[in-house]
Amino acid sequence: MAGGSKKRRRGEKKRGKRKHEKEGITPLNVKYWLQRYKLFSRYDEGIRMDKEGWYSVTPDEIAIGHAERCGGGLVIDCFSGVGGNAIQFARLCQFVVAIDIDPQKVVMAFNNASIYGVEYYIDFIIGDFFQLAPYLKVLSSVFITAANFG
Repeated sequence: MAGGSKKRRRGEKKRGKRKHEKEGITPLNVKYWLQRYKLFSRYDEGIRMDKEGWYSVTPDEIAIGHAERCGGGLVIDCFSGVGGNAIQFARLCQFVVAIDIDPQKVVMAFNNASIYGVEYYIDFIIGDFFQLAPYLKVLSSVFITAANFG
């Protein structure tokens, strides 16, 4: 660069890889990766996510709020994904059934629940909730169906 200026010209890239690039985060998910501690406060302890999990997981604070308002008892997380809601419900409710159609997401959710120490308060089920729903016989429970997309 002319004149000893330390500013970079447009188009020049840094030489070292950024941390998110080392973790395999796609450019589309960088904005979520930058908020990783809002999504999972214990992210650095081994939380596992996939591409979809980055934008669909409920942030810790919101999931805690949902769990506090549900009043305990049995909770069925119909589309559990990587486990954000299920983990917080397991911390505050009696028991959680976490259902997801993607086996890899169920493995990630179990891993993430174990980081929070609540894996024994959650039954993880691989399956399509719409196919399983007629067979769920519960007297009193809370069903969580909403996911955050965006």
